[in-house]
Amino acid sequence: MNQGKLFPQEPTWTPKVTRMRAGCARRIIDPPIGTRTENWGASKVHVTTGVHNHITATAMAILSKNGESHFIVSVDWGWWQGITDDLLIRGVIIRELEINENQLLLHLTHTHAGPTTSSDVGGLEGGQAAIEYHGVAIGEIVSACRQALAESVLVDVSWGYGKCALAVNRDLPCGSEDVVAFNPNQPADDTLAVARISDLNSKTIGIIINYACHPTTLAWDNSLASPDFVGAARDLIESKHDAPVLFLQGASGDLAPRDGFTGDTRVADKNGRILGFATLSVIENMLPPSTRLKFLKTVESGALLGEWGEEKFIPERTDSFQRLDLKLPLKVIPSIEELEELWKNIDPNARSVRIKRAKKLREGYLRESGTTHPVWIWRFGEAVFVAHPGEAYSKFQIELRSRFPDRVIFVLNCTNGPGYVYVPTAESYDRGRYQVWQTLLGPGALDELIERVGEAIESLL
Repeated sequence: MNQGKLFPQEPTWTPKVTRMRAGCARRIIDPPIGTRTENWGASKVHVTTGVHNHITATAMAILSKNGESHFIVSVDWGWWQGITDDLLIRGVIIRELEINENQLLLHLTHTHAGPTTSSDVGGLEGGQAAIEYHGVAIGEIVSACRQALAESVLVDVSWGYGKCALAVNRDLPCGSEDVVAFNPNQPADDTLAVARISDLNSKTIGIIINYACHPTTLAWDNSLASPDFVGAARDLIESKHDAPVLFLQGASGDLAPRDGFTGDTRVADKNGRILGFATLSVIENMLPPSTRLKFLKTVESGALLGEWGEEKFIPERTDSFQRLDLKLPLKVIPSIEELEELWKNIDPNARSVRIKRAKKLREGYLRESGTTHPVWIWRFGEAVFVAHPGEAYSKFQIELRSRFPDRVIFVLNCTNGPGYVYVPTAESYDRGRYQVWQTLLGPGALDELIERVGEAIESLL
């Protein structure tokens, strides 16, 4: 047999890598002790008493092929409660950076142990401190974006998937309704998307993690400002790779840690290490930057073996940026008076929190003509970022990734606004789930979101 002529049909294997011009920067934005929180209706303490790990803002600046700047910013905050709160912060950042709103993805990691994002808390305990803190944080976020842009260089971004077992399903059937708790009988999406950003000298300058899991380890018994498990995950990864980690919360409407709802920060750190080690595994499995495999030759041994070797190549540089404004179906929305009657017998503080959130959710999202749900789709070579303000169920990312198996799909909840609502599965509406009475959207909204976004991605490719 002439082994010299034995070659596979495809003699090279090229990993998913994109060339772009980008930079990364980090700022610590810890809130002062005494800053208002407002994360849990069951909480008896509504101000921070200290800090567990750091609250941070991490920015990635991207210069597109046509020279336009774009920014992805990950902030260790919880969620926007209304359009006014969003624009008082995001709007200022946009103006300071002299960009339009579609050039910024301002992403909240969704910690439930962070400072409030509300702007109307000045008369409440810790409220004035929160408002002053927002002003300081805005300046730091803008500074991080400017540094990331100033330090942007040509980079090669390696994209990959992995698995992480941190998240579990959190819709637990209890009789005729579901409660928010670990459901051991329902599997959870464990997909982890990772990007390693390397300069042309192969130095790692940033890492992106996209994983779907509610940061609800720390709950009503905790009064420390904390990024939850995200902090320990970052610390672990950054101890191995001296570069900032940018965490992006995935479609986690139905996902959370198994071990949570605690005041014990050690549990949050343990959960973070689970995610951190899973991420390190993905990075360890990546080839060096700008490297692919080439089939070299066959080798006679106990079996006929094939030898592959590494070779350098220049990755493709492709980018595109798109915004969708989608008409999603609404549910029959109860009046505020009806909600007050519905919740009249629950804990007064919990009722107050629910009513306030219900009022603010409607601002800037509900209109006489219906609602418009914004979605941003950014493509970088073989990777696609899909970002929206809501909290979609994991079916969103599962379906998109199954439709485009040759791409690495990053799905971001809690990004920009308005539309800070859950996007549950159709069957959720039959189970009285929290996500259903929180949202303004009706059955079929998630399926419509999947279809329209899928069509848009198809057109990009």
